[in-house]
Amino acid sequence: MRRRLLPPLLVALAGVLVAACAPISSSGSGASGVPGTFRYAYELTPSRLDPHRASISQDGVTLFPAYDRLVHQSPEGDPVPGLATAWTWEDAQTLRLDLRQGVTFHDGTPFDANAVKVNVERAKTVQGSAVRTELDPVATVEVRDPRTAVLKLSYPSASLPAVLSDRAGAMVSPKALADGVDLDAVEAGAGMYRIVEHQRGSITRFERYADYWDPAAAASEKLEIHHIADAATRLNAVRTGVVDAARVPPAMKDQADQAGVQVGVAGSLNFNYFVLNRARSSFGDLRVRRALNHAIDREAIKQGVYRGFATVSAQPFVPGYWAYDPALGDDAIRYDPELAKRLLAEAGVGTGLSFTTVIPSGSDYQPLAEAVQSQLAAVGVTMEIVPAAPDTMGDLMFVQERYDAMLASWGPRADPSMTVATRYTAAGFGNPGGQSTPLLEQLHREALATTDQAARTGVMHRLVDEVVDQVLEIPVVFPQDITVQTDRVVGLQPRLMHRPEFRGVTVR
Repeated sequence: MRRRLLPPLLVALAGVLVAACAPISSSGSGASGVPGTFRYAYELTPSRLDPHRASISQDGVTLFPAYDRLVHQSPEGDPVPGLATAWTWEDAQTLRLDLRQGVTFHDGTPFDANAVKVNVERAKTVQGSAVRTELDPVATVEVRDPRTAVLKLSYPSASLPAVLSDRAGAMVSPKALADGVDLDAVEAGAGMYRIVEHQRGSITRFERYADYWDPAAAASEKLEIHHIADAATRLNAVRTGVVDAARVPPAMKDQADQAGVQVGVAGSLNFNYFVLNRARSSFGDLRVRRALNHAIDREAIKQGVYRGFATVSAQPFVPGYWAYDPALGDDAIRYDPELAKRLLAEAGVGTGLSFTTVIPSGSDYQPLAEAVQSQLAAVGVTMEIVPAAPDTMGDLMFVQERYDAMLASWGPRADPSMTVATRYTAAGFGNPGGQSTPLLEQLHREALATTDQAARTGVMHRLVDEVVDQVLEIPVVFPQDITVQTDRVVGLQPRLMHRPEFRGVTVR
């Protein structure tokens, strides 16, 4: 059993958590707040509506109400039954899934083991798949009977049940896939809601799916996700009743407290990070990466940008989480501008290092980027900031590799090996340039090779030490979630994975 994040990293929210794609069709507007319509303002627009090709994990906030997954997540991030009612390791490389009966996709197609086979094979091979790395261990999918699917692995992967709780486990109607349906224009899931309208960059509207296997989950008749990049606009939308709930940056907590709305604070595994394309010459030099680590004053950023509502960690995890190594310490990110200057000089770049960093447009990331820019300038490093639409970030940085660096947030995964596979391995989708280390690759395989939690913990600690020592990326801070909601909201919970889910959520 996974150890839980310790307080105050997961703080209860005073009852409830604050809680050009063509339109599919229109169901009318619930913007005036009609009863039974829950409206959430989310800071990101999904990169696309195809769950296997959506390029960032946060896309699941919009996708998962419509695309049910084989495995769900508890608020604490543990895998729990979804379309699979149970899973069993028959041996180290055979995972049996017992499937839920009586489930249908929105187009009427029955869900069964063949649907699992079709989806896993498609997610592994479809052009532009963002989950290919996570499903790489799966060699074949056996349909043992309509209610039993068996995943045969080419190598052990203890994280696979957690993998199936994210986009890799999202199920699409086999009929829609066979018919060649454009999933960016027509939704074909089996979730608690149907997408009835999607206006890219503006709003996604849903209606309850009457035949969903868990009727209580779709507690609202309708769901609206308003895609609003600007934090002040999100706060104002809650204050004026345009939406029912939203998340805002820690810097806006005082404004939220004064806005007459309910405000809550919760921790998560989400962190703001500086990812470098290590295949570029300057960033391929470990001394340069270490210099950048020592040039950033994270404590000043925590207080100045996040008003103290953040956690500083050298690791991609935080104290209290089982993959965090408490013996490592934070010396690798100690603020030491003089050391940073010496390392840059040793690397032969001196004050001549200049690079471009892409950030999500909107107000959430600009203050952080400007703070980092100023601190790097103090050691002679020039960083140009280029804002881009949030839904294009994954493609720009990880597919096109257009920029030297990216400053953004990392949506946590249900198992730390998923983060490792995506961010640090040579084949990882989120590792521009594909640079890794032999030790990292070895430890990653070891972490996947055992389901014994104590053994995995020890291996993961060694792996995290390698990530920090080699500066495979630069965590900046773990901001706490500041959430705002009206008093109409019922049932929205804080979640360790930082992604709000809308099961059981409604309005009075």
